[in-house]
Amino acid sequence: MPSLVQLDTDIDATAYVHSDPICSSAGCTQYKHKKKELGYKINYSVPNFGRDHDINDNFSSLSLAEGMIGHQFQIGTAASKEKWHNPAKDVDYNFNPALDGDVISTIKNLGDTEKNLGHKWVIADVQLDADVNVDSDPICSSAGCTQYKHKKKPLGYKINYPVPNFGVDTDIIDNHASLELAEGMKSHKLELGTEASKAKWHNPAKDVDYNFAPKLDGDIITTNKNLADTEKNLGHHWALA
Repeated sequence: MPSLVQLDTDIDATAYVHSDPICSSAGCTQYKHKKKELGYKINYSVPNFGRDHDINDNFSSLSLAEGMIGHQFQIGTAASKEKWHNPAKDVDYNFNPALDGDVISTIKNLGDTEKNLGHKWVIADVQLDADVNVDSDPICSSAGCTQYKHKKKPLGYKINYPVPNFGVDTDIIDNHASLELAEGMKSHKLELGTEASKAKWHNPAKDVDYNFAPKLDGDIITTNKNLADTEKNLGHHWALA
């Protein structure tokens, strides 16, 4: 098997491989952009006369207002960010969800049928002419299309018969009693399925109407157009694989 590593002995001894003669030891400085004078000074020192009086007055007014209403105004702090944090932004939503299995099967069956019949099924808006009767279907009676209903077969057993009510089962009664006893011992009322519990454990992310088919960014639209124009001009389709 031939070696994939080039040895020093394979290199022509007459070849000069130590440096690129077009650049000096300082680098390829000849390709740098030439500097042009700006025409004005930069990075000069600026005197600091302290905070503006209007800013000091605003802070004083804020402290006075907080003292009057007995509330500390918090904005941009860790506490305020946690309080007003939107949990929906923490969810990694799938903006390109997979199609339902039934839809995938339907599309495949449609494609197979069109291929077998040699006919493309085009779904379009159908505009009925004035002479078309759209009031009723002549193959059905006024009772409906009963001829297509499945024939009923006896089940072999009775249904919808009356059942006596002997009250709540004793186990259920014991469970309720145990719950009341536990709530009394813990001094806490268990709330499950109530309006208060639903509000407490409600997920705000479910209230957001997310766009699962967002519009492409303007740069992407422009890139796609430029690609299509270039392919058309060159007569070549660029296949990414």
